Order: sequence, then structure tokens, then C-alpha cells
Amino acid sequence: MKAIVTKQYGTADVLQLEEIEKPTIGSDELLIQVMNSSVNPIDWRVRSGEMKIMTGIMKPPQVLGTDFAGVVSEVGQSITRFKKGDQVYGAVNGMKGGAYAEYLKVKEIDAALKPDNISFEQAASLPLVSLTAYQAIVHIGQAKSGNHILINGCTGGVGSAGVQIAKALGCTVTGVCSTKNVEFAKSLGANHVIDYKKDNVLENKHSYDVIFDTVGNHSFSEFQKTLKAGGICVTSSPTMPAMILALILNPFRSEKSKVIMVSSNSQDLDAVGKMIQEEKLKPQIAEVFPLAQIKDAHALSEKGRVVGKIVIKIQ
Repeated sequence: MKAIVTKQYGTADVLQLEEIEKPTIGSDELLIQVMNSSVNPIDWRVRSGEMKIMTGIMKPPQVLGTDFAGVVSEVGQSITRFKKGDQVYGAVNGMKGGAYAEYLKVKEIDAALKPDNISFEQAASLPLVSLTAYQAIVHIGQAKSGNHILINGCTGGVGSAGVQIAKALGCTVTGVCSTKNVEFAKSLGANHVIDYKKDNVLENKHSYDVIFDTVGNHSFSEFQKTLKAGGICVTSSPTMPAMILALILNPFRSEKSKVIMVSSNSQDLDAVGKMIQEEKLKPQIAEVFPLAQIKDAHALSEKGRVVGKIVIKIQ
């Protein structure tokens, strides 16, 4: 099968299109014929060596890639939820990767049936960002209908999913973005938009039940001033000192600082899929690249400020 192979850490130039063996599945695994994948920051952070303490000091995973959308090609004997031919989507552990390839083996918990109102291309843009946003807002932030939620970085992949998920829950959403993305933020459903180039998000008149920070450009102590009593600030871009400080201080304060460490969860994917079916969550695609142009896709992602997701066409 064709796959993007990495044999050493480095720039996007280490990504090479090669022929490798198709994976062999175990009794508790599925083999997916991958139609589309997408680029997430975790992919190029692993590739660059930034995460080598967790992925391997000497060599990166052979094949990168987290998101997948495709067709079930083989089903392990102990799998009951899926059958051959099912159209599925999902995400694997970004530290291990595997989705930049024509075939990928996954656990049952990594996948869910693809909503039938979106394409494989659209489905591949959603798993990691929607799982991150859903788990941050619902499980950790405990947001519910009537809450006011602030989403810092509301037009990136995770942020744009977060706005739509929060709206689907019945929340009032304030988004933070740059001037050029204000109208896009409004189109996602944001009730209020703060243009950080013109206004200071820390000095606005509102207070929030939940803050979801996808950027990491403010500390919890700064955001704490705008949290309601008992409010929760969840970040997907933590620093190690901040994580340690939160663990120490959270028991002694009303407002809480939390970190989202996303994990594969088929039930959460099903919940997200229901929002997609009801058209409350729509894919936001920035650009689509063929597999052979993966270096260009990584380069674009690394520049930052991409609105929506970068999708990779595998088949």
C-alpha cells in the first residue's frame, strides 16, 4: 500500500511517499481503507521531534496521521459494532499515527459510523477537532443550556467545532479571533465576537461560565477575572508549569483550571455525529491536498492562522 513514511525527525522534507506492507489486524481490530485524512498540529509536532520524549527518542512513528474517514475492509472476530463495507470516521492516537496511508488498523473505540449527509472528505476534517471540543466543553467544562461560554481562537479547527458544539448545547457563545475572521465566526453561530486586534478579551464587560482556550496566549490567572464564581477554564494548549499549578491550587479556589487531553471515544463520536446529522455541526475545510503533496499541507498548517481544516486525499 502507499503511505507517507517518516524515518527521522525533521522538517516536512522527511515525509516520503513509499510502498509498505498493509497492516494485519487482530481479533479486536478493524482494517480501514482510508479515503481521506487531515493535518493536525500534533502530526507535524511529532514529525519535527517536539514530542520525541513521548514518541521515541531515536525515530518517529513510521506513518503519521490522526484523522481518518473510509470503508471497513476487514473486521476482527470479536468486533460486533461494525461490518465489512461500513463507512466510518474517527481518530487514532496522534503519538502513534498511521492515517497517512491507504489502509489503517484501528480499535473499535477509535471509529464511528460516518454520518450519511457528509462526504469522506468532510468527515476526515472532523474527528480530532470535534472530539477535543466536545470533551473540553461537555465533559470537562460541564457546559449546559443557558451557559455563557468564551472560546479563544474560535475560527481554527478546534475553535470552529467548539462554537458549533456549544451552540448545539444551547449556550451563548463569545468568540475571540482576528479582524479578518470576524464574519466567519458569526457564520459559525457566535453570539458575540471579540476582535483581539482591536479589543482586549480580558477587559470586556461579560463574565463566563466556561472558557475554552485553544490558543494558550493567556494564563489562567488572567482569564480568572472574567470567570463567574464556580466557572471552569479549559485549555487545549497548556504549559507544564500551568498544569502543575492548576493541580495544586484548584482545590482552594472556586474557579477551576482544567486541561483537555483528548482520547478516542466512539460514544463521543456518535454524539458528534448526531449533531452533524442535524446540521448543527458542519465541516470547515480550508484546503484539500493529494497524498503526494503532504509536504505542502504540513507547511501550510505550520504557518498557523488556517481557517478550518486541511484535508488529505488518500484514495
